[in-house]
Amino acid sequence: MSVAPGSGLISLINGFVDRAIGADGLSPHVRDKLLRQQLGSVTRMTPAMLVASVVVSAVFLILTWQTTRFWPILAAIGVILMIGLHGTYLAFVHPQDNTDAPPRRSVMRTIVYALLLGSLWGFVLSVLPMDQDPAIRGAATIGAGGLLCVSMMALVNYPQALAAFSIPLIIGALGTVLGLDTTPDVWVHGTLLMGFTFVMVIITLNHAAAFVAHRASETQLKEKREIIGLLLREFEQSTSDWIWGFDAEGAINRMSGGFTAATGVSEEALLGADFVHFLRCITPPGDPLMAHAERDVQGRQTFQDIELRVTADGKECWWSLTGKPAYDESGNYLGYIGTGSDITERKVAERRITILAHHDPMTGLLNRTKFTEQLNSCVARLERYGTPFSVMFLDLDQFKSVNDSRGHMAGDRLLTQVARRIQAMVRETDLVARLGGDEFAVILPNDCNVESVGGLAARMIEDIRRAYVIDDDQVNIGVSIGIAMAPMNGTRPDQILRNADLALYRAKADGRSVYRFFESQMDSEARERRLLEVELRDAIQNNELVLYYQPLVSADDGKPTGFEALVRWNHPIRGLVPPAEFIPIAEQSNLIVDIGDWTIVQACLAAVNWPDHLTVAVNLSAKHFRRSDISLVVKRALAVSGLAAPRLEIEITEGLLMENPEEVVEKLGEIRALGVTIAMDDFGTGYSSLSYLLKFPFDKIKIDRSFVDASSDDEVARDILKAIASLGKTLKLKITAEGVETREQAEFLSEIACHQLQGFYFARPLDHIDLPHYLLTHVLPRAPALKAEAEAKLTALAG
Repeated sequence: MSVAPGSGLISLINGFVDRAIGADGLSPHVRDKLLRQQLGSVTRMTPAMLVASVVVSAVFLILTWQTTRFWPILAAIGVILMIGLHGTYLAFVHPQDNTDAPPRRSVMRTIVYALLLGSLWGFVLSVLPMDQDPAIRGAATIGAGGLLCVSMMALVNYPQALAAFSIPLIIGALGTVLGLDTTPDVWVHGTLLMGFTFVMVIITLNHAAAFVAHRASETQLKEKREIIGLLLREFEQSTSDWIWGFDAEGAINRMSGGFTAATGVSEEALLGADFVHFLRCITPPGDPLMAHAERDVQGRQTFQDIELRVTADGKECWWSLTGKPAYDESGNYLGYIGTGSDITERKVAERRITILAHHDPMTGLLNRTKFTEQLNSCVARLERYGTPFSVMFLDLDQFKSVNDSRGHMAGDRLLTQVARRIQAMVRETDLVARLGGDEFAVILPNDCNVESVGGLAARMIEDIRRAYVIDDDQVNIGVSIGIAMAPMNGTRPDQILRNADLALYRAKADGRSVYRFFESQMDSEARERRLLEVELRDAIQNNELVLYYQPLVSADDGKPTGFEALVRWNHPIRGLVPPAEFIPIAEQSNLIVDIGDWTIVQACLAAVNWPDHLTVAVNLSAKHFRRSDISLVVKRALAVSGLAAPRLEIEITEGLLMENPEEVVEKLGEIRALGVTIAMDDFGTGYSSLSYLLKFPFDKIKIDRSFVDASSDDEVARDILKAIASLGKTLKLKITAEGVETREQAEFLSEIACHQLQGFYFARPLDHIDLPHYLLTHVLPRAPALKAEAEAKLTALAG
């Protein structure tokens, strides 16, 4: 490693020596410190070398007085003494080990001075007249050896300077000795000098290596101590991390600023206080972690990261404490020393995470995971202690229409208000959870009384039914509740939940906004529904579904104008299953999409074989309409069958328009753009049929059968039918009345200008066998010119 500017030779020598003494692997700043220490040791020994030079110089001058070589020796010694005096001056004025500046110039000056001194002494030894006087020869030998010894002691820690001084000195001494004669004593002197030189080199390198290792480790250790001290001072000044300690009697004898800040107590009040007693006063009574810390202190054991909940400075905090017993060199117990930190923020964050993991973030109620955990706990208490409990399942009625019409944010605010009402009606020990969407659940521990649970359910229904204010508007919804009691209705969590869900299903089937307790027959009904669902799934694959067609006739002459396609299930064992039994199951299991798509395609395939003036109407389920890409289904059915689009009628109910009307109107527009007729079925049974007629331009409205039934003996019903007929005329809509069963009803509806009539009075739904006969007897006579073509189509249909 090069430590000073200079020639390439000096740099080469420096690198070689550094490798020899182990200084080449040190970091730059450590090497600079070591170099200053090396130069400092040379500086401190400079006066000793000056004294040795004065003594040897005096002896040489006295012995050469009045000789021809006195003056050259005097001149060389004069320069030697001047260099020595200057070096001594610098040693007192600029000590190298007391400066932080890199000692580059001092390195070069030291090596140059050493080289000059060694060369001058080599010159002096070479000019001494040793062949003239044995005394001079002896003095030269002793002087040269003394100078080498003194230089080795002075320069041993800096081998570069020692080499620069001793090499020219030894060369000068060898030249003088070898130049005298070839007597054996001369060779003895030369051999001794070379051997001494070799030993000096070995000792110097070993000593320098030891010096480097010692001073380097000392420097590094000092730096580490400084860093540790700095970190310790910063640690002690920290308010979140601090140091504490107490003596063998338990009295606090050490604390950092952070400890006093954390406790809110002054240092004067804490010093001498009992540490364990102090902690006991600020932790909750009976805290097991505090008891654990006390046992460790009594047993003089190390404890680590004990997390204590404390009340410090008037507020609740969390501390993490680590402590270790301290002993002196003799093994005597001195007390404890430890660290602490304030972990309140982490604990608060963990608590927040726990709340989020166990609670619904929107309503603050328990979530499904925590509800299941609490239900399992109730079942465990039931098994161990026989403690009964009840579970209530709540499902909001009409919530989806609010969510769709007003947006999800309004729906979320509504759910929050509902959650507050439910929470306000239960006891503190009761558990309320939001299971997802608009579904809630309540666990009533220790309550299995039918009257009290039923009374709570009735109050919930009434309270939740009260109007809500969302965005300055009033919103009304309802709730249906299913109740299961343990152990009467189950002893396993899954069994209790299933039975509560069955009771909820019954409540919704019974008209909604009511509560129902689980009953044993509900289980058998549920199994029957599940079995029917499996069979229905197989029925679709096995082509057990069939279409019946009920005629639509003209109110003027009673001639057929079209048919409504009605799906039936031809069960191999049960026989013909009406749609009222299997369509609700299909809607719940999503089979309604397959059934509805199949119905449209089959109806179109059948109608294409009828006379061209006959239409076919298909009534769509609301769930089929929402879950299927209905316009694509209709387009594909028309393409597959080849049926003209105006001959297909799609009937929808008002209930479909009540949920997300914008999306429904958009889909209806896509169907109408194909040329398909759109009709509103069951007109007059909803809350706002007239408004829906304005939102979408229907082609036809079908009057619900309840008005037709009542028209026989109810004047009000007849007035309503007249008003509907007048409305249809004003809006240029076709009017179809369904449920016609008597001649009087047919005549009245014809008189008020209805366009089409449908009912048992004209014909019951026809299967694929009866349909051709009906067409031959009721359709063909009115169009003899088309008889041949129609007969061919009917023959193909019957085949």
